[in-house]
Amino acid sequence: MKKITFLLALLTASLSFGQIAINELDADQTGTDTMEFIELSAAPNFSLDGYVVVLFNGSNDLSYSDAIDLTGFSTDANGFFIIGGDAVPGVDIALGADNVIQNGADAVAIYQAAASSFPSGSATTTTGLIDALVYGTNDDDDLELLTGLGETVQYNEDANNNGADTESIQRASDGTYCVGLPTLRATNIDCGSVCDLNLFVVSVSCDAVTSGVDTYTTTLGFTGGGTETYTINSTAGTVGGDDPSTAVTGEILITGVNEGVNFDYTVTSTLCDFSNTINAPTCEPTANVATIAELRAGVIGNSYVLTGEAILTFQQAFRSQKFIEDATAAILIDDNNDIITTTYAIGDGLTGIAGTLGEFNGMIQFSPSADPGAPSSTANTITPQVVSIATLAANPGDYESEYVQIEQDVVIDNSANTNWTVGTVFPLSNGGGSFNFRTSFFDADYIDQVVPTTQSTIAGIITEREDDGGYYITARDGQDADTILGLNDNDLSALSIYPNPANDFINIGSQNEGAITVTVFNVLGKQVIATQNTNRLNITNLTSGVYLVQLTQGDATTTKKLVVK
Repeated sequence: MKKITFLLALLTASLSFGQIAINELDADQTGTDTMEFIELSAAPNFSLDGYVVVLFNGSNDLSYSDAIDLTGFSTDANGFFIIGGDAVPGVDIALGADNVIQNGADAVAIYQAAASSFPSGSATTTTGLIDALVYGTNDDDDLELLTGLGETVQYNEDANNNGADTESIQRASDGTYCVGLPTLRATNIDCGSVCDLNLFVVSVSCDAVTSGVDTYTTTLGFTGGGTETYTINSTAGTVGGDDPSTAVTGEILITGVNEGVNFDYTVTSTLCDFSNTINAPTCEPTANVATIAELRAGVIGNSYVLTGEAILTFQQAFRSQKFIEDATAAILIDDNNDIITTTYAIGDGLTGIAGTLGEFNGMIQFSPSADPGAPSSTANTITPQVVSIATLAANPGDYESEYVQIEQDVVIDNSANTNWTVGTVFPLSNGGGSFNFRTSFFDADYIDQVVPTTQSTIAGIITEREDDGGYYITARDGQDADTILGLNDNDLSALSIYPNPANDFINIGSQNEGAITVTVFNVLGKQVIATQNTNRLNITNLTSGVYLVQLTQGDATTTKKLVVK
């Protein structure tokens, strides 16, 4: 657990209260985020009639909930107004028990508009915009989100490298933001008197990898040194490297710690007090495993080579993720660093994948260390494992990352959302029990389509989100569940694009009569072209790369991959 005890002088806010502003945001906390909040500020007892707060999702740059209507409310006697989790003391608008504000890269915006103007899934706009804060927790800048809200800076809740879960983003008197210990309904920290040192973990690496007891080295990078005298202590190993008391930038080394031994380090000064725990690596030689079941049974943090063949069942642009499966089990390949550069198709076989076994949010995953190269087989038939909803609900962990189909048609509860909305849970039920569907794949072709009210066949990938309720099934696309979109195979095959690849124009073909709606998305799921009633589409303004083309004609919708040269 990270422990931070900044000694910060408080400053009377000089923020102009001429209009309402985002004063403080705490989006990430330890555990299940029950105390996250948005603090607005304005003049004391300022009427909030006609204002709304909109929460935007950086994964697709659309709002991820309906607008929060502030009409009927006003700020308190000190000019503050709080939106947050149910457990936040004195919360003015309670949004739920936990995880109500996403960690980032995301945004919060205040608009002067009717709440009906911003239903869930609304695009960013500067029309009626009063204030906006684009933020993250060590995420890359979301340039589209910044541009869409007229902002230039994405603020990092972990800017001090003390753990985003312990600090909040707070407005300074000049309208910029800095990071410090939360100040709910109180004067923000003095952004001019915060710790200048920026400390971060560069690497934790084994000095050797043998079957014996090896040592490891921790490298801590720093910037902003040379302004104070710092004391560095560690509960294990030897401290060396550069001294932040005299060097502006450099690296602190903690060496000679035995594998398997965790340790704490501290870096302190008048204004700074960093404390962190380093979890020791296991410095064991890479082990070969023949099946995914053996891989899943391995030790988290260890390196493995999957020598047997696994079949690719699904892939998405988000974190370059791939789901693979063999006869024994399935696993998620999380490739956020784009280690795998070979292009694969669903149904390809992969053999000899090397990487590190990990876990995130309760879900076992495999992070590759090398590109396995050309597929070992192609065009393998992907058939979902049929399972009863009762069995799935009772033992969901047995099916994690596997491609399954619920054996009996289900009824989908669309009472909360009538359309398939990204990041939303839809309860499923039939005579055998109940399970939850989650729209986790944001660029799936059924997103924003109407949720059917008739009984539906559901197939998809089983995923886990430990901090958000457990296990879910997510259809890979509309063809995983024909009745999701009300499609049939003839409707889908009637729609086509050619040539492909292309560099100037593509032709839109259909065997049926009727208008065709054409929508083009980039690999991040952002819409780049939308048009209707065309059989020839100009793509000269698109840069080289892979795009998704969604074609809709009547009740038929299909998504095609387009390569722009």
